[in-house]
Amino acid sequence: MLNVLIWRSFIPLHAFPATFYCLSEHGIGGTDTQLLWHARTLAELNYRVQVLGVSEIDVNEFGIEFVGSKTKVDQEKLLASGRIRTPDVVLLEGGVDAAPLFRELFPKAKIIHIGQNIDNGGHRNAFQYWEHIDGYAFVGLGQYADHCQRYHQLRHKFLLVRNIVPWRWIYADLRVEPVGDEIIWVGSWSKKGLRRWAEVMQNILRDFPTYSWILYGPSYGSGHGDLPTHVFKGLTLPLERVHVRSLPMAELFQKLGRARLILVSLGNETASISTLDAHAASRPVISGNDMTYKYANPEGTGIRVTSRLQCEFAIRYLLRDPNLCDDLGKRGHRLIIDEYTEVNQRRDLELAIDYLLIKDRIGPLANFSARSHSDLKREDLWLRVQRKWLAYSR
Repeated sequence: MLNVLIWRSFIPLHAFPATFYCLSEHGIGGTDTQLLWHARTLAELNYRVQVLGVSEIDVNEFGIEFVGSKTKVDQEKLLASGRIRTPDVVLLEGGVDAAPLFRELFPKAKIIHIGQNIDNGGHRNAFQYWEHIDGYAFVGLGQYADHCQRYHQLRHKFLLVRNIVPWRWIYADLRVEPVGDEIIWVGSWSKKGLRRWAEVMQNILRDFPTYSWILYGPSYGSGHGDLPTHVFKGLTLPLERVHVRSLPMAELFQKLGRARLILVSLGNETASISTLDAHAASRPVISGNDMTYKYANPEGTGIRVTSRLQCEFAIRYLLRDPNLCDDLGKRGHRLIIDEYTEVNQRRDLELAIDYLLIKDRIGPLANFSARSHSDLKREDLWLRVQRKWLAYSR
């Protein structure tokens, strides 16, 4: 039986244990929820799972041991005490700070970085630890494809463990509320483009006076996390029709179903869990237009935009055609049921772990790095010249 250690951070991010029980009481971020799905899947695969960095107290749920620790010092004492089972696999969820420590303490363990925060800025921090990490697991098909292309030297370390919507576990039996005159933003306040959406919504709410704009973000610590002041600064918005809230995930899912359409980040995403939740609730999404969204918000499920002009045009177009909104939403729902399910994440985790367990036997063959597109183009040109020279030479 394999031992798996899941690590979130040295100091828990929330004032409450971010374990399964909290999902009915608190709105927590996507990285934290996906960690729970990983833990549950691995427990269902009969692995022995321990989790560090999500709780200050010990919690046991679904056969998973959440080991309490308040500080980095507490964690180091736990690791030295022997209470943490020697892991065969370590999952670093959303961060890589502990990679050198775990490599030193558990030299035979396979360390997988779950790349929730490998984006256009976060890759530098993640990839600097490549010598300590056996595999980088990307959490979306678009993120995976984009990084395989851009970082060819590390492609042999890249894996796929896609983010999912817990449809079978939580959402299948929930009823969404009737659609109304609501536009919803969903995501944390630091996501790209929130200020741009606020500028656009200033005009939309003026011209569509029956509509409200509701912004749903996660809670941090014991509060809801205030909306940054710069988002609305200098804008004239009808504040009686603008609401900022945080909800537990089941309630949030039901509220998403009320939206005529849903706005999310304009880019620099990993797998955009907000988009997946919106699709699951059968609502159309207006998102950014990078590689991640090409897969998370594909044609026929929503609209991808870049400029402020495109943002506003897309909202106006969809608001004038509610039937189109419904049809896009239905196709987005099918996408979730087909691609972003517990079954697929289970398969991804199995494949990733199975590969790393045999990687040592493959030895140096597993470390052949890929070549860049420019290198391949030069090689193709040389091969064409070589063929012609050989054909005409004596």
